[in-house]
Amino acid sequence: MKPPFEAGRVLARAEFVNYYKQLVRDCRHTGMRPGDHLPLLDFPLLMQPGEWPRLARLAEKLSREIAAAEEELLERPELHHMLGLPREIAEVLRDCRRRCRPKGFGRVMRFDFYHTREGWRFSEANPDAVGGWIPAYAYAKSMASWYPGYTPPPNPAAAYAKAMRQFAGKGATVAMFHVRVRAAAWCPRFILKEAEMQGMSGFLSNPHRVSWKSNFAEILSRRRRIRPDLMVRLIITTWFTKLRNRALWAPWFCGSKTPTSNPGSAILIESKRFSLLLAELATRMPIFEAYSPESRSPLEVPRRSQDQWVFKPAFGVGGHGIGLAGISKKTAFERIAERARRNPSNWVAQRRFESVPVETERGPGHVCLGIFTVDGAAAGVYGRIRGTPLINQHAMNAVILIPEQELGAERTPRKFQLVKNST
Repeated sequence: MKPPFEAGRVLARAEFVNYYKQLVRDCRHTGMRPGDHLPLLDFPLLMQPGEWPRLARLAEKLSREIAAAEEELLERPELHHMLGLPREIAEVLRDCRRRCRPKGFGRVMRFDFYHTREGWRFSEANPDAVGGWIPAYAYAKSMASWYPGYTPPPNPAAAYAKAMRQFAGKGATVAMFHVRVRAAAWCPRFILKEAEMQGMSGFLSNPHRVSWKSNFAEILSRRRRIRPDLMVRLIITTWFTKLRNRALWAPWFCGSKTPTSNPGSAILIESKRFSLLLAELATRMPIFEAYSPESRSPLEVPRRSQDQWVFKPAFGVGGHGIGLAGISKKTAFERIAERARRNPSNWVAQRRFESVPVETERGPGHVCLGIFTVDGAAAGVYGRIRGTPLINQHAMNAVILIPEQELGAERTPRKFQLVKNST
């Protein structure tokens, strides 16, 4: 099978230095500074003609299926116990009525794909607090000039900002929430710059500064209180339970009258255990079932064949805590598998697939492509690469370039619809 991408040539040292300087200049508005250590590769991955449109279509179909499944799950709290939700959040969602759900806009998801001997396989959805915005576009934009005939994929941050403007109009005030770490502010500032280019204004904050009056969010910023028109959440939903006072965080899931992206209900489909519910749902998900690996409760995996399975925590982030036989150290894998068996409601086992590495001048690398969608339309791609099949926090960001002729016209978002079985 012909690989869907190939490694571009490695940049010469002088070229790489210029690339780094250009990237920092392009991202200076994010707070990125010369001298910041960035996990940069000195070559891109060049996608073969036809692969970007194909993945874009798959991600769009997955986005619609996932969104429809979330709508159904909101109406079926009796299934929530199967997802491994934090108890406090499960209680809020269980008691939430349709009229109390936060109004959403600019719904963002990212779908992770691997190339295998059987073709593309989809490992998981990331519909909660999506990451990878700067590598998806800024890294590629700064590198593309050295590779004639190729161009950066679409800018997902620009698509996100456009969705905000279409929802709230020019002049809207956007509050972006992130954790209080300097590097963590780069991403929201990158998106905020795009929002400003769309005629909006905004600021960064964190949930500690939010108070709720009649279920409208008011945010303390520079010694004054601001009532934003929109709130953008770039914090994982499980983090909110650290705010011990439920009244401070519950409106993100139920009650907020301030429009929110992404809504707290994203946690329902963020759970890695979501695939265990497919047989219980009326929503049809043919693309999800065709491209995702078989999933089971850890208790259903025989010990003698557990090496054929990947063990994942229900709400793991960045690959933390994943057990993969032959890649994780043997003792670590066995410890993770045993932990999953002892607490199966918070873990899932996925059947392994064989990722095919791409040959590069730096050696073979396994690649994960995260395809962004904004309101159901493909909006960009985030690449990661590592010498082993386990793509986790140790993977490197990989620049993805696509053929120039495939950048094409903007894809038109399609409204999410709940799809039910005809039977």
